Amino acid sequence: MKLSLYLGTYKRVKVFIHWTFSLLLLWIIISNLRANTPVEDILWTLLFVFGLFFCVILHEFGHALAAQKYGINTKDITLLPIGGLARLEKIPEEPKQELWVAIAGPLVNIGIFVILSIILAFTGYDLERLENLNINGSTMILYLASANLILALFNMLPAFPMDGGRVLRAFLAIRLPRAKATRIAGSIGQLLAIAFVFYGLFNNPILVLIGIFIFLGAAAEVNHTSQASFLKGFKVKDAMMLKFQILAYDAPLSKATEKLLDSQATHFVVVKDDVAVGTLSKDQIIQGLKEGGSNLKIEEVTDFNPFKIETEESLEEAWRNMMTKQRKVAFVIENGHFLGILDQENITEFILVKSALSND
Repeated sequence: MKLSLYLGTYKRVKVFIHWTFSLLLLWIIISNLRANTPVEDILWTLLFVFGLFFCVILHEFGHALAAQKYGINTKDITLLPIGGLARLEKIPEEPKQELWVAIAGPLVNIGIFVILSIILAFTGYDLERLENLNINGSTMILYLASANLILALFNMLPAFPMDGGRVLRAFLAIRLPRAKATRIAGSIGQLLAIAFVFYGLFNNPILVLIGIFIFLGAAAEVNHTSQASFLKGFKVKDAMMLKFQILAYDAPLSKATEKLLDSQATHFVVVKDDVAVGTLSKDQIIQGLKEGGSNLKIEEVTDFNPFKIETEESLEEAWRNMMTKQRKVAFVIENGHFLGILDQENITEFILVKSALSND
């Protein structure tokens, strides 16, 4: 992953830490030095941060390993200053599966909290004294235990994109269609977000940011699920493009530039001896012009390993796979033969048409 440091792999899941994480550490160091905090206390604070984010990794692995049980792989886990992100190939649509995948993360934090609390029971610390304690060797476990409890409770807020929003959607989807369950869960989340913003304006600005984050996350989830619902029951052949722009693989890039400027097309099919062999995108054309100029051969910048889908494949599944693999265009194949292409823009137009027809 770009701009991220690879930490390792466990259970086929790669773990990265984003470069912005260093900004968090830098802010902690600078703010504490400006407050004349002893160096020893700063080191304990940094150790606490590392310990907390290790718990965040365990939280994300809770989601990843639960998803693996249902045959869903996780592309990677990335640590960010605001938390962790596990990129699952897809969210399970079966309500019970989504419930367990969503709740697995907070359950990990609860488990850590219980274990650390048991340890605290033998050390004599009382959780009620937390506000009066500084982070040091004797209070580290106390702070980590409390932090894991807070993480679990925060993530269980019934709002997307938190785990609680998916748990709520899973419960609703047991009785309701998934799209309707998502709309209800999204609305509840947005109401909660508005409350956060309103309260934060008069009390804590951080709550305003959290509220905006929740509101936008809920809107994105509702929109995504709504789009997917319009694709149900359709196959790739229902939306594939039979008319598209073609380019000869041995032609100069100037030919691609001409077609790019003379049409609305942003993806082209590259042919060799009248056989489709690859694709060329607008971005690849621009990159090729920067690196080799207009006389560069088209074959030098062509993607000769295009994403391929079958005509009878579920359109919804094809759309999800294209987004997961970050492929904007795909070859449509039938019995091993090239028939046409499918791109994400065309799928979006297909959704808009079906949405308009459903409102008639």
